[in-house]
Amino acid sequence: MEKRAERLIRQQYLVPRRSVVKLKELSKAERVSATEIVRRAIDAYDPAAVPVPPQDEAAAVDLMEGLHGQLRALLERIDAGLAELTKRHESLADGKLRRKVRRETEEWASRNPEALAGLAELFAPAR
Repeated sequence: MEKRAERLIRQQYLVPRRSVVKLKELSKAERVSATEIVRRAIDAYDPAAVPVPPQDEAAAVDLMEGLHGQLRALLERIDAGLAELTKRHESLADGKLRRKVRRETEEWASRNPEALAGLAELFAPAR
């Protein structure tokens, strides 16, 4: 411990009261001295990592705006698809489409009796 103590230098710094409170909380939570917390913070500090350079921030904002635009377009397509599905569901539910298809099928069958006979034979039970 004596060798380590020789390498240490005593310094005093002015810090806001909230930092002192936080330092005490961290010290208690980590079960180490406040001085050790300060040492760890100094060792962990990387000036290259903080803050984000303005050009990187601008690029991130541009990227987010692009993504937002794509998401908006996708949501509009989904809404349009849902509206179309709702319209089709309503047309099936009210019976109009079913009546139209039945009428067209009956008209086709009356114009193509031989094809209708072929269909009947195709679906007839095996003998």
